[in-house]
Amino acid sequence: MAGIARASILALATAGALGAGSGLIAPASCTDEIQRALQALADGDFARAEGIAVAVVASQRKGSARAWLIVGAARERLGRYAQAEEAYRQYLAVCERQDDRTYALAQLRRCQAVADPPTRTLPARLRLTAARRAELSKVSVRQRVETSEHFVVRAYNSPLAKLVAAEAETALERICRSVLSGRAYPHSVSIYVWPDADEYGKHAVSAPEWSGGNFSLRQDESGELVRRIDLTQLDPRGHFDTTMLDRVLPHEMCHLVLAEFFGDAPCPLAINEGLAMLAEAEVDNTRVRLAAAALTSEKGIPLRKLLLKQDCTGPDRAVFYAEAFSLMEYLRSHITQPQLFEMLSHIRTGLSFEEALQRALCVPPQRNFLDRLARAWTDEAIRQRQFLQALEPPPA
Repeated sequence: MAGIARASILALATAGALGAGSGLIAPASCTDEIQRALQALADGDFARAEGIAVAVVASQRKGSARAWLIVGAARERLGRYAQAEEAYRQYLAVCERQDDRTYALAQLRRCQAVADPPTRTLPARLRLTAARRAELSKVSVRQRVETSEHFVVRAYNSPLAKLVAAEAETALERICRSVLSGRAYPHSVSIYVWPDADEYGKHAVSAPEWSGGNFSLRQDESGELVRRIDLTQLDPRGHFDTTMLDRVLPHEMCHLVLAEFFGDAPCPLAINEGLAMLAEAEVDNTRVRLAAAALTSEKGIPLRKLLLKQDCTGPDRAVFYAEAFSLMEYLRSHITQPQLFEMLSHIRTGLSFEEALQRALCVPPQRNFLDRLARAWTDEAIRQRQFLQALEPPPA
């Protein structure tokens, strides 16, 4: 897509974090060079910023080691995460200030998360044997409890409680990496797995009738914030439902993470739902096909209208979900995780999607930006559908 850079661009605030107010500016002996490197960083000339900062480090003057922070930031923005990680390590080896260490460690961990993401396991649908599914379909009289780093799981099946806790940790790690750009989630969440739809409906009181999973975020009587996810163990036929693990659990968890991130600020529904679908363990190719079909017909929802929709009910509900997924999948493949996080951060401050994305990409405001994005997204959706069609076996 023209005008949208693929290089890694962290928040422009990074340059501000290296400014005079942070206490990270080197003494007078290096100040001029440091300022020139910072200006190059802010101007988007990352290679120049790196070159100036490397020269400062090589000079070994008093305070020159702090230029490693600029080297690291420039390399991050160029997408060279392993080299950026090494720059932050170089600085950590010599820095003495605690606030400097905190900043450098945070950037180093972010680089590690992007450069070396954990291996993705097979979804439960493909991983669980028939015997294992039969075991997970049993319902005991008493509720069983399993705990992990972030979750307290209550289910009427002890092996299921353990499995849900493990799957939840895996899904949360994936969400923190892709949506929060590697930032940690420091909270505990209660997960309730109810045997069937009737029990789920009785206890997940805020959930829509048609749903099989729901998240909630509320204050209890003491003012404590309660984070909760409700799920359903069995499908209508009484079989263990792997969809709960592969799709519903990560989908609702992503909604919960986004709800906390945005707080009282509004998040466009298309972005919220699109990211939640991307968090699922498998891509639903029916959404890919439907999005392309809709975007090339009168049934499609134009991008501007899609971003303004505040509910996903009505006759175009399926099209809305398909397009929301397709749009966010397109963005995820064309911008970096730090850029996505920066875009969300700008939206949280009240900027429109269009303004937020342009700022995250460090491009000047363009009047026709959204129209160009819509055309590029549509072209990619068509290519995705054609690719899927090419993989389909010929009719017998």
